[in-house]
Amino acid sequence: MGRQDRRLRATIRALILRGALLTAISCGLFVSRAAVAQAPVPASPAATGPVPAAAKPYDDRLIEGLAAADETGGDPAYQTDGWPRSWRIEGFSSSLRRADGTTRETGITLSGRIDSPDYGAFSVDAAIRGHPTSSLFTVWQRGLPFDGGWSANNGLGMLNTSALQLSRRQYRFFIPTFPVIGVASEWLQGRDTQLYAGIGEPGQFSGLRLSGFARQGGSLFTAGMQSVLAPGVEWGVQVADAHGVRISQDQTESAKRSSARSWFGSIAWQEGDTRLQFNVLDSEADDHEHRLGAWLDGEARIDRYRHNFGVFKMFPDLNWAYSPVGGDVQGGYYRLQYQSQRWIWSGGVDGVTSVSATSANSWYGTGSVRYQWDRSTSLGGGLTSRHSNNDATAGYACLDKSTSLGITRTQVDVARTDAGDRSRQLTVDHAWPTEVGLRLSTSLSAGQETRTGVNSRRASLALIGSADLGNRLSVDANLRWTRSSSGIATTGRFANLSLNWRINSRWSLAMSYYDNRAESQELLSVTSPIQGAALAPAPKDRAVFLIVRYEDQAGTPLVPLGGSRGGGAGSVVGVVFLDNNENGIQDADETGATNVTVLLDGRFSTRTDNQGRFEFPMVAAGSHFVAVVPDNLPLPYAVAGDAQRRIDVRTREVTRTGIAATRLK
Repeated sequence: MGRQDRRLRATIRALILRGALLTAISCGLFVSRAAVAQAPVPASPAATGPVPAAAKPYDDRLIEGLAAADETGGDPAYQTDGWPRSWRIEGFSSSLRRADGTTRETGITLSGRIDSPDYGAFSVDAAIRGHPTSSLFTVWQRGLPFDGGWSANNGLGMLNTSALQLSRRQYRFFIPTFPVIGVASEWLQGRDTQLYAGIGEPGQFSGLRLSGFARQGGSLFTAGMQSVLAPGVEWGVQVADAHGVRISQDQTESAKRSSARSWFGSIAWQEGDTRLQFNVLDSEADDHEHRLGAWLDGEARIDRYRHNFGVFKMFPDLNWAYSPVGGDVQGGYYRLQYQSQRWIWSGGVDGVTSVSATSANSWYGTGSVRYQWDRSTSLGGGLTSRHSNNDATAGYACLDKSTSLGITRTQVDVARTDAGDRSRQLTVDHAWPTEVGLRLSTSLSAGQETRTGVNSRRASLALIGSADLGNRLSVDANLRWTRSSSGIATTGRFANLSLNWRINSRWSLAMSYYDNRAESQELLSVTSPIQGAALAPAPKDRAVFLIVRYEDQAGTPLVPLGGSRGGGAGSVVGVVFLDNNENGIQDADETGATNVTVLLDGRFSTRTDNQGRFEFPMVAAGSHFVAVVPDNLPLPYAVAGDAQRRIDVRTREVTRTGIAATRLK
């Protein structure tokens, strides 16, 4: 068996070396082609259609008879040669203050996108930070075409390991991906076949505005394949091999390290709206003892009803590489959801016992209902209950009302445990109606809580919004103020303010102020015993940033990024946020998801900043898809469906979109 394992590892590592070599060759071809593209070279007629014999000034085809608008503001003429491309360079200077002192930070960030007719789409994100010194560099080549319907996605730098599409189609258990500094290659043949491999040193993304990468040492190798066995039947297998990875915050040589090997196998059957998927996970750590896990996920859609169900058994100390998965649990779950034009209701139950019999059995029930009274009014509520060694119950009731003053949600939350903990809170979230170029949402909450015998009262006021103060000046704000009293009154505040001044079409200046001195706002809640870990609170710090930005676009203007000949272009700006009340709107007290990969049409990639924001400049007018890769989403949050959103981009306009990640229940 050991000899077969060594042969398998040798074969897989040979494949990844070939993938890395292919990446290098592709990048070399890209560089050489880019150099040639600086002269007006006709594109392939098969790919882009007929090309004029000589370059002509751009003629705005959207309104006949009108000359093209001059959007350069007196800047140098638009460079029409070469592939469509855009890039941005930012210089940062900041002062960061924490409890352990003040740190002054300077650095540079670079991002760029290039669309090539023959070598796929290239995306670059890089950052160099000083004091403390850190850097980030990621290059993705997506959609590299090959014969036979094959395409490849190749990555180099700080990136997340790939995963099988089957491993992401899980209702309850997720196979995590890992941030690494290394190389990765993924090969796809339509939706039928997927091959991937990658190798690198694990780490964690870090930083506030200047992203960095904290290495964990050691190495991690991942590989997998997935294909269609028969109509409606898919199978896949993936492996992860970690060696000497530091799993503690201790940076010394004596820090605890992990070496582990894991494999995951899955087979799925689907007919119509019914789907079953069986999964097996095996891990072997330093003690050479194998741990197993197996689970069955099922889904059936019948008319307006959606059923989700499953059974599972996870032995203690089960890992995917060096990360725990599940852990000493066995049982099952069932969910039922109904949706019509007026009614949305759901209910479910989880039953969990300990495989090793070291913890008490647990039952968890949940239910919620929402009724659309009329076009402007809806009301709903929910109840959850957990029966274990510390019984707990929580519930909420909410009212959504749309008026001429905007959309308001009023919600009451209550929770209690047998240990004596109590919580109740009233929250009013309001999205105000605004003109174009202005966005404003506010949130007001007040509540009382008892934990470990300590009574406290808390009130908070939050605001999130943006405004265009003119054609060249805009402001973004996220403010939160809290007041709590548990014998001694304390005040906390959170502020993130940005002032942006567009000097001309290429140069802009921004100033930001960040101040986090707010206490954790996490309410007492009742979650499933197969739930993920709670979010870690953000560190308390304060910073001032000065940002100088240069950005430009070039390339044949008749073919913008992701577009076709003859079309105009706009831009896409969005945010990925943690939607705690599941209303689909980012309320003032809801935070963004940081360092999450976002794809445009599956070709161009970018990463969200510390506020969950992302941007794609120079996007072709028309219909597009924006998708979230669930690599760095904190558990138990997930984006519903296939994590994809359809957007419509208009010429010379900014299209804004919000993507909500909700808690699994």
